[in-house]
Amino acid sequence: MKRCFVAVSGGVDSATALMLLKNKGFEVEGVTMLTFGRELVPNADSREIDDARALCESLSVRHRTVDLKQQFRERVIDYFISSYARGETPNPCIVCNKYLKFGALAEYSFASGADEYATGHYVRVVENGSRRAIARAADPEKDQSYMLWPLTQKQISRFKAPLGEYTKKQVREMAGDFGIAAASKSDSQDICFIPDGDYRAFLNRIAGDTDRAGKFVLADGSVLGRHNGQRCYTVGQRKGLGIAYREPLYVIGRDTERNEIILGTGSELFTDKVFGREASFSAIEFPKQDIECDVRIRYRAPFVRARIIPISESELYIEFKTPVRAATPGQSAVFYDGDILLGGCVMTGK
Repeated sequence: MKRCFVAVSGGVDSATALMLLKNKGFEVEGVTMLTFGRELVPNADSREIDDARALCESLSVRHRTVDLKQQFRERVIDYFISSYARGETPNPCIVCNKYLKFGALAEYSFASGADEYATGHYVRVVENGSRRAIARAADPEKDQSYMLWPLTQKQISRFKAPLGEYTKKQVREMAGDFGIAAASKSDSQDICFIPDGDYRAFLNRIAGDTDRAGKFVLADGSVLGRHNGQRCYTVGQRKGLGIAYREPLYVIGRDTERNEIILGTGSELFTDKVFGREASFSAIEFPKQDIECDVRIRYRAPFVRARIIPISESELYIEFKTPVRAATPGQSAVFYDGDILLGGCVMTGK
């Protein structure tokens, strides 16, 4: 009997994934990573660990808690801080998936005797020639492949995704049939370490420096007013600027050296090319020549056809066939061939 460790959080998705694998004959164990406590978030809630443990106990499944607080601080929080310092808007969940959930937690699982490793992500794992690849979930509304673009072929090779063929409604129904108490538990929405959504307050407390007020300017340098601190703003933002102008203005950039927020019109948000760093591919070898594929620049953004132009082993240009709106530095551009996730990169500008 094969052993499969399942990353469980106490929520309905990971619980259902665990039960589906158990019913398929796997010897399953639940593993939960401890990522932070009150040292990082003063009002941190430990119920996720308790819920995961209670879930496994109710299903007569062994549960393990793995302390990854140091790795979380170094890999996720420090990245989050440095990205904002560069004037970017990071996606810490993607970094956490790469280094913790599919990194340290999976490595712990295999070192503890697991043959396979599973999560409750809504994706499919498919054969793509001689490789295994992540593919979009059957339910496009729940597909989470965008969040897994940095995974390596090694990480995918023993990964199982039991929920990829189901809708959320079906998962909740199965959870009810399995007698899982979390069947009606609501999904989490916020970044886990900023439960109140106040990014600026978190960074002012953790980063070691305080966000300072500065100038709102146009691209030509004209001063329009004062902002309350760069950490409040992201490219594409319109609300909360407090600037009166003859037409609607949006954040189109951040100058960290001058502590300025650059504003522009809606048309100035569009671009037909961006530069990407930290690029990687899993379904194919890193391309040595230009390729064309579909690209998504935000989690739920529409797909846009583009040309990918490699520059080095981790850098590339993306030339979009149709201009895209608010290609935000620090966010991910993710590449697809149909449903197959090819890879992605972190966008850094035009």
